[in-house]
Amino acid sequence: MAERAPRALRARARSGDVVVRRHGGPAQAPPEVVSRRLRSRTWRAANSWWLAIPAAGLPWLAFLYMGLRGRRPQWVLAAMGYLLAAGGAATLVAMDGLLLGVLGWLLVVGTWGTGLVHSIMANSRWLRIKAAFAGEHAALEQAPPAPVEPPPPADPVQELRARQRQTVQRANRAGGRLPDGAVPAVRDLDDVLRPVLEHVARRGAQVEELHNLEAIVTEYLPGALDRYLELPEDYALNHRGPSGATPAEELLNQLGLLLEGARELQQAVHDHDARLLHEQGRFLDAKFRRSDLDL
Repeated sequence: MAERAPRALRARARSGDVVVRRHGGPAQAPPEVVSRRLRSRTWRAANSWWLAIPAAGLPWLAFLYMGLRGRRPQWVLAAMGYLLAAGGAATLVAMDGLLLGVLGWLLVVGTWGTGLVHSIMANSRWLRIKAAFAGEHAALEQAPPAPVEPPPPADPVQELRARQRQTVQRANRAGGRLPDGAVPAVRDLDDVLRPVLEHVARRGAQVEELHNLEAIVTEYLPGALDRYLELPEDYALNHRGPSGATPAEELLNQLGLLLEGARELQQAVHDHDARLLHEQGRFLDAKFRRSDLDL
């Protein structure tokens, strides 16, 4: 049984650092390395040097080398055939007689031409074999890793818009479990929040605006719905707590408070923009208005 490569070497092979000989065969390169080598013109040219051997009149030697190196019996048989043809041609040339000499030289030229054409045709197959089997401990040429660009920062306002849509959809789906007036209240709240979110998405949210929007969209509104829906329906509609209100009444009251707060936030956003417009007007007035001395 063939000796297996050490565990550390096999682990490095799986990570793409080295190749490992398996079951006594040639070292197997990863597919991505084979593909990269075959795409490289420089590598293909450097590993086609063996074509000089059949060009020099020794095709049997070239195919013997490739057959043994690549473990392809058909190339070894081709090498034997070219060797026998070369031996027969040499015998005919050495024999007496003009006809035998001519036949010998014709066999020499034919063997040389056939071997050269055969070698050129076999070269692409040989390059694929050579690219895949690269030696016992040969380090593989590593392509430079592609630069990893960090993902663009998430837009917090866009995330809030998505969360708000999800909350409205959940309220619509749970309409049968919510008290009367809850779903319309959620929609009224959405009618206020959605334009505000779209507005600040266009011009950019201020820190305080973003904080208040996050509180309503991600905490207060979904939290009120979640806590109510966790209660049994009969309990939520009929049980009165220390304040004297049922959970259903508490939910409607909280939705009303959230709607009032959202409207105040909407007013604050517009007041901020109006103040900026006013301040720009004062700046332009001071910069471009002529004084009486300029007249």
